[in-house]
Amino acid sequence: MKNLIVLIALAFVMMACAHGKTEHFPDVRQTEDAAEVFIIRNNNLLGMGISLKVLFDKNVIARIRAGEHVSFFIEPGFHAVGTSDTTLTVPFAAGHKYYFLISAQYSQFGFEFERISSLKGENWVAKTKQLE
Repeated sequence: MKNLIVLIALAFVMMACAHGKTEHFPDVRQTEDAAEVFIIRNNNLLGMGISLKVLFDKNVIARIRAGEHVSFFIEPGFHAVGTSDTTLTVPFAAGHKYYFLISAQYSQFGFEFERISSLKGENWVAKTKQLE
């Protein structure tokens, strides 16, 4: 019984630690016709050891840790971006940049996903690590 508990705990730790881009990561090249998206995770201590899933049009495209961000280009139009808990559908325009912040919350809901201004987004990008 003890071995089973240890095995389950190890599996949980491995899943929580997995991070990086997935096979569904958008592969649109930078062009005048593309929109650029930044998903930023704040560096709050709450939830620091957990990788969060980043979703784009219902596909997990990346898993990011506290203090990281991921950026990618997409075709213009309506797209859904978010986490497993919260998704926002946004009209993306060609040549524009969009910033979203994942913040740890001290509530039962865990994490908040919100669109932020370009100025706030650029500040967060400067103080977080780009996910490779």
